[in-house]
Amino acid sequence: MGFWSSLWNGVKEVATGIGKAISSVLSTSPLMKELLPILAVVIPPPLDAIACVAVMGIASAFGVKSNPDELGCQMNEADMKPEDFETFADYKAYLDREYPFDAAKYEALSPDQKLACRYTGIVGLMEELRESKGFKISPMTLGILAAGAAQCKWTEPQVKGFAEGMARTMEVSGGRDMSSVEGLAKGGLAADDWTTVRNAVEKGRETAGVEETVDEICESFKRPEDVERKIDEARAAFDTRDHI
Repeated sequence: MGFWSSLWNGVKEVATGIGKAISSVLSTSPLMKELLPILAVVIPPPLDAIACVAVMGIASAFGVKSNPDELGCQMNEADMKPEDFETFADYKAYLDREYPFDAAKYEALSPDQKLACRYTGIVGLMEELRESKGFKISPMTLGILAAGAAQCKWTEPQVKGFAEGMARTMEVSGGRDMSSVEGLAKGGLAADDWTTVRNAVEKGRETAGVEETVDEICESFKRPEDVERKIDEARAAFDTRDHI
């Protein structure tokens, strides 16, 4: 629990900061209200940067090229939310047409605003993968992967390579989500699922070119204890926001 407890010292502040920094439009999005407080707990800084690279690696395995920071910046500028469209693809087309990413505007944002962009962009990319490719990534799975990479001290290219190789292998084996990673972290997987995850970890290891063994990597995938209580605390902090 030591690894997670050190990261959770400022979780309430992170959740409050995100709540204040997201746009008033996104503040009414059920998708954002559900997932942003969870992300504040499972990928608190500095895990957010690792998770951002990991989710881009997973997306790359399916041919989806998107940067969460840029996508989140567009989403926070927009005057419509994902639920205002029939599909996320329609929403994304609207963003690219009406609110193309502006690097200068992004660089002028405050640290809290940039963090809010990152988290909203991660949610957006997760939703894009679910809708367009039928592949699901839960916030908890992303947090477990990011925490494991942090403990193994991988570089950004290694994180991206591992996530991409693992996702591609799981998809080829017939998996449509990465929830089995959570089962592995909990220590409760059926034999078939264990084999699938182990094979995916092995492929991720090969793609990333990391030194850790499969067993060492699996050992790094630990689900934080008492996470539900922390999520409740983050949700309460998020809901006390004053929107821009």
